[in-house]
Amino acid sequence: MSSQDLLHYLTRFMLAVAVLGGVPLAIATVIGLIVSFFQAITQIQDQTLSQTIKIASIALSLLIIASFLTGPLMSTTREVFANFAQIVR
Repeated sequence: MSSQDLLHYLTRFMLAVAVLGGVPLAIATVIGLIVSFFQAITQIQDQTLSQTIKIASIALSLLIIASFLTGPLMSTTREVFANFAQIVR
């Protein structure tokens, strides 16, 4: 296996992991900002409210879109295992 092939696989895996982690992180950030604005407007000083809502939004987003997010990661993994004999040479 050449270093260019290895770099290709590593780049694909890193991109898939970035997309897999980036979408729930973006959703949590937006939800956190909305909750923070709501807390600032209503002067609610509860620290756990923001965390609870963000955790629930991350869990809900992963339940809804996990199958779409794991597709690129699974296809790259299948490709690596299919070409395993050529990779280890």
